[in-house]
Amino acid sequence: NKFEFRMPGSSQSIAGPNTILNTIMAEELGRFADRLTGAADFQQALNILLREVFQRHRRIIFGGNGYDSAWMAEAERRGLVNLPNTAAALPAYILPKNVALMTKHGVYTTSEMMARHEIHMEKYCKLISIEAATLIDIVQHTLLSAATTYTGHLCTAIVQKQAALPGDPCRVEKALAASVSQLNATLLDRTAELKTALDTMPASYTAEQQLHYCHDEIFARMQRVREIIDHMETLVAADFWPVPTYYDLLFSV
Repeated sequence: NKFEFRMPGSSQSIAGPNTILNTIMAEELGRFADRLTGAADFQQALNILLREVFQRHRRIIFGGNGYDSAWMAEAERRGLVNLPNTAAALPAYILPKNVALMTKHGVYTTSEMMARHEIHMEKYCKLISIEAATLIDIVQHTLLSAATTYTGHLCTAIVQKQAALPGDPCRVEKALAASVSQLNATLLDRTAELKTALDTMPASYTAEQQLHYCHDEIFARMQRVREIIDHMETLVAADFWPVPTYYDLLFSV
């Protein structure tokens, strides 16, 4: 198994990850103690144990860039588990071996782990639903209008410029207006797809089915909406873009 700890999200308490990590540590130290207690030559037994542990688990040691795609391929080659998203990772919480570990040390009972699993799934689904609804609201009431206003501004500029300079092709204004207009139409379509997915999650779904639906259907469509917004942000003039840009967030807030 591979356990990799990274800092939890800003809204997540460190208590949960620390509870799991400390239990894992207690289990491993318990195994070490069983091997070393009563050893005739403690130092020799310790050296043998450390060598065995390193040889058995050296495949999890990686000193490179853990965020690079090359590590994903290398991890797969080493036979390590890769759970790339929350929907894939949450079911691992109640794998029999994990339930056995936590109950063995008296940290949680089986029913407490099942209850926490239900809470984790429900929280994920609620957060995704809230974020999707918020994104839809921002697009419908802010971004579509902003892009339309900017396109109108460009079209007005084209008309005025051609009246003043009949031979000017207005290439910049026409290219920007066409690009933003096309992106705006795509944004409308993708936002409608997102709203449909959000509104039509089957009521009969179990908690785990809802979990995967939120990731596979709703979150996936949120990403498709974001792709268009990110592109539009680079084309719409700053005076017309109604929300902070990435540049603003990085250097001005």
